Amino acid sequence: MNNINTGDKDIDSFLETIAQLDLKDKKVEYNGSKLILKTDVEFSQLKETTEKIFDDVNTLLSDTLEIRLSSCKMHKTSIFYKTEDFLQKYEKIKEDFVLQTIIIITADGDYLLKKPNATYNQINKAIFNIHEYKQILLFFLNTPEFTPYVSETDDQFTLISKTHGVFNIGYQLPKVSFFQEVDLNNLFNRFQKEFKKKEFIQFFKEVLITGVHNTEEENRFNKIIKEHNTLLNLAKRDYEIYVSNFAFDKVKSEFKEERGMYFDSIDKNIASIGKQVISFPLTFGATIFASYKVKDQPALLILILSAYFLYTIIAFLVLNMTAYNIKCLRKDVKQEEEIIQNSYRIIYADFKNDFKKIKHKITNLRVIIGFLYFILVALLGLFIIFTLYQINILDLSDLISSS
Repeated sequence: MNNINTGDKDIDSFLETIAQLDLKDKKVEYNGSKLILKTDVEFSQLKETTEKIFDDVNTLLSDTLEIRLSSCKMHKTSIFYKTEDFLQKYEKIKEDFVLQTIIIITADGDYLLKKPNATYNQINKAIFNIHEYKQILLFFLNTPEFTPYVSETDDQFTLISKTHGVFNIGYQLPKVSFFQEVDLNNLFNRFQKEFKKKEFIQFFKEVLITGVHNTEEENRFNKIIKEHNTLLNLAKRDYEIYVSNFAFDKVKSEFKEERGMYFDSIDKNIASIGKQVISFPLTFGATIFASYKVKDQPALLILILSAYFLYTIIAFLVLNMTAYNIKCLRKDVKQEEEIIQNSYRIIYADFKNDFKKIKHKITNLRVIIGFLYFILVALLGLFIIFTLYQINILDLSDLISSS
């Protein structure tokens, strides 16, 4: 018997009362919705604690209580009778699985418990194994690179292999004992991680077909889950051999071309920025000189200020285009690095320094662009102040005399 501590005193009290009934020696009925308990002791206590937790509680006879388990009042709490019940109704709670409190009352009055944000352990392993099993099945069915055809009516999906051709895999639900025997902790995340490598999927299919072809069609998915560690390790071995022997030269050649494109793009942006670095002070100097020549003509000063303001807007737009190009380049480089790192982990070290150099140049360009934005605003501000001073709107005599 578990130490009853669900985190809710009313549920604890209910489970304690259930435990005291010794259900294996009592008449218990369950129709998939309502749990009917017949007892000649502790009936009033059972009724009182049950009504605190469930909305739908009925007294059938003086010693018989009917409880609709789905009417639990507690927030994000689901209660089931036997693991088979949870297995059949998993779809109803799968979206909130992590945050749910899940309680499974066993045939002998004990219980299995998963608290919100709980992790896998030996007590709740059946609950987590069912969750992992269902997640992996859904992941397989929704990965077209792995299975291009799914027949929900026949509970099977199809693989297409270069070596073995068409191969059907059935996914008939196993018995509850299956989930009590296996260890599927974090298996879904492992499949997600490995399937990011497209070539790995092909190797996994070949290994999988070889490993389960002698198993009855309807039980092949269960066989995959049961032998997951062996199948994944064999596929990983074959994939790494492929990468080491065949993919390296191809990836390296392709990356050299892309690296040249990255550096060409960086050089073009540097040239664009260089032109702007030269043009800003020249334009500002020419504007100041022209303004000084007509300092006694306010109308012309305002005209020059308007022209310089328009120039600043255009310069901003040009600078924005350069900044956008740098942003896109940075995104492309990041994606390329992630693809090589995830798909060709073994050879990633050979490209690490190249990515470091490219990212360093991109960072320097972003800093320069930031400074240019500041310089544009500062020069415009200075020219506005100069113009306002020349047309006697802004008085800077105190500042000038103090300096």
